Amino acid sequence: MPTPAEFMPELPEELTAEWLTEVLGVEVEAVEQTVLGEGQGFMGDILRLSLHSAEKAAPASVIAKLPKRANRGMGEMIGVYEREIMFFRTLSEEMPVRIPKLVYANFDRDRGSENQEKILRFLDRMPRFLIGAIAAAGARIAAGKQRRYVLLLEDLAPMQPADQLAGLDADGCKRVLEAIAPMHRHFWRSERLKGHFWLLPFDVDARLRHGRFRQNRERFAASLDVDLSQTLAWLDPNGEALVRRFVAEAPETLAHCDLRLDNVMFGADDCAFIDWQLLRRAPAALDVAYFLSGALHEDCGADAEQEVLEHYHRVLDMDDYDFTAFERDYQRAMLMHLAMLASTDEVDFGNERGDAMMQAWMRRLTARVRDIDPAALMA
Repeated sequence: MPTPAEFMPELPEELTAEWLTEVLGVEVEAVEQTVLGEGQGFMGDILRLSLHSAEKAAPASVIAKLPKRANRGMGEMIGVYEREIMFFRTLSEEMPVRIPKLVYANFDRDRGSENQEKILRFLDRMPRFLIGAIAAAGARIAAGKQRRYVLLLEDLAPMQPADQLAGLDADGCKRVLEAIAPMHRHFWRSERLKGHFWLLPFDVDARLRHGRFRQNRERFAASLDVDLSQTLAWLDPNGEALVRRFVAEAPETLAHCDLRLDNVMFGADDCAFIDWQLLRRAPAALDVAYFLSGALHEDCGADAEQEVLEHYHRVLDMDDYDFTAFERDYQRAMLMHLAMLASTDEVDFGNERGDAMMQAWMRRLTARVRDIDPAALMA
């Protein structure tokens, strides 16, 4: 029988007091679980573990993350579980923004994942007509892997996440973007980011992602309440080139890449950021567009949106990045997020809240993109 230290839980019921005692180094007499993030954590199960211990060194609670069974194949294929663990092991201590502290992490190593950038770059050079079949085969292989991952993090309570369904007004969006800007500034054009196998450049799988958009484009267009047929028709032949132009021209930094309200914890005076499964080397405008596409109320007009963008750019305070360039990159990123959301039918959102969240996201995103002239961004 494996000892608790050798054993890695795969199910919530395996997060026992015995196992926690072994990995935390303190005597845990009992543990109570509370499921968090229903309709929020699409790739992982998130639980608060309330610990009963007589030892002063024992935390009152920790947050546990395990792969979600429903979406495990996709999560394995895009490396989200490994990436988050490696982020906390490697970069978390130098982060200039508030994030949870690492308590414990473990996972099964895999030679293929450690060469994922090389593999993805090879696939990115394949003819388009082969990509769909290759991607489907990759998904089947990934789904069949039995790798285990477990992550224990500091519980940030009493901080609470905002409500993605409710969204924010312009002032609320300013607060979040002001809080994330120091991370973008800290890693601005940093060569150190290129030394990590798990930290991929944003365009490494541009052809694969664009192929998924083209497969889903017509069904996606029919599902929208707003007519974006011209924009989607433009993206069909130009979407991949748009991504490559964006990456080539915009300064690279560390990007969260899943900066939505469910992943922002709010305290009385500060914000903290959670869920680092999708981070990449990418332009800062990617995070800004992603956040506003899902958070900024759809009834906030162009003036309010402009005010938020100008505020973020002032706080970012990078001399080599003027506002005109940032605004262009923001609009490019907004169109890329539109293409990305065309493939969300591949994800199980778990419950009615998850579905309602996506509907709200689409209303806010379409309010932002309907006045963008795609062709002007490639001039």
